[in-house]
Amino acid sequence: MQIKSKIEHNRIEYKANTVLEAYDIKKPVVDVAKIAKGEGIDIKEINMPEGYSGVAGFYDKSNKVIYIEKNDPPQRKLFSIAHELGHVFLNHQHTTVLFRITREDGKYQAEESAANSFAAHLLMPRFMLEEYMQKYNLSKADYKVLASIFGVPISSMEYTLEYLK
Repeated sequence: MQIKSKIEHNRIEYKANTVLEAYDIKKPVVDVAKIAKGEGIDIKEINMPEGYSGVAGFYDKSNKVIYIEKNDPPQRKLFSIAHELGHVFLNHQHTTVLFRITREDGKYQAEESAANSFAAHLLMPRFMLEEYMQKYNLSKADYKVLASIFGVPISSMEYTLEYLK
């Protein structure tokens, strides 16, 4: 990992931990609805409009609403809400669904990557992972069990554990 990306990673992890601390969240499953409500943001489940298949969620900044795909599994909904909260807490400017579909420059990709990183740190913070792995004598090989405990997609847990030292 390059120094610049390591600094950015640490900044995102710190921001996610600050949010968890502010909302007194110390164990999984992280209550993203509590965080959104505390920030004055509503969450609405909808069927994504035609032409937007594959879009799991988006944030309507002007109305302070996170929209998520109502037919997604609960784990994906949780991650989608955390991802959109990442855009909010990281002060991203390009958070509408239209940018998600059409924008392809590097800055946008960086914002999406940062929002994913925020979501991972919010839902699967290092301190919680270490605590639960020790408490239940689990290893990285138990990523499916950990995904279940944390309420996240299996692929997200697997990816997150790759970077846990």
